[in-house]
Amino acid sequence: MICIPIMAKNTDEAVRMTIRATGLADIIEFRLDVMESFDIERLIKTTIRPVIITYRSKKEGGEGTVDYESITQVLLEAISLGAHYVDMEYSMPPQLRDGILANRGDSRIIVSTHLIYGTPSAGVLEDTLKRLAATGANIVKIVTMAGTQEDNLRILDLISSARDLGIRVIAFCMGPLGRLSRIASPLLGGYLTFASLEEGLESSDGQIPAPEMKRILEMLSR
Repeated sequence: MICIPIMAKNTDEAVRMTIRATGLADIIEFRLDVMESFDIERLIKTTIRPVIITYRSKKEGGEGTVDYESITQVLLEAISLGAHYVDMEYSMPPQLRDGILANRGDSRIIVSTHLIYGTPSAGVLEDTLKRLAATGANIVKIVTMAGTQEDNLRILDLISSARDLGIRVIAFCMGPLGRLSRIASPLLGGYLTFASLEEGLESSDGQIPAPEMKRILEMLSR
């Protein structure tokens, strides 16, 4: 599946972008941390696609600067309004994570970690996968920064490890050298990959524009 992140300043702009993205995306992600103002209910209702509500902190590569208590309230509001998915950073205090998980309702919780300075060893990645899986979230997301082409192989190995554990995983590398893993991940069984609405609207380094990603995946899936 292809998820297109919506990088908008406000709700009106997000709605316009979402209308354009709906024909290309399987899932829409709203990045609330880059928005000056947002109406979560309107965002969720603006598309027929499933929606991920995300508030990414600066420490994990986003623009968010508010405290984790405030982020928790935003995510719980999204759950109450019927968001299909909510992204919860593993770096949040455990009691706040537990509160989100206990009140997830019908929403699927993605527990995520973004290692923005590199890709650790295979052993560290495996331990990270197990720690995130132990939270009880519906989906685990582990994203690293690629420094070499070999980093792509280590991150993609997590897909088979997650399969053995019986969990769904989103796993790929960021950066120009990580594009290979962005393409290969869904083909190997990763839950989804991210692609920008267009060049210049990337939510992280190395994202491929959605029209191009769609063509690549369709060609490789034949």
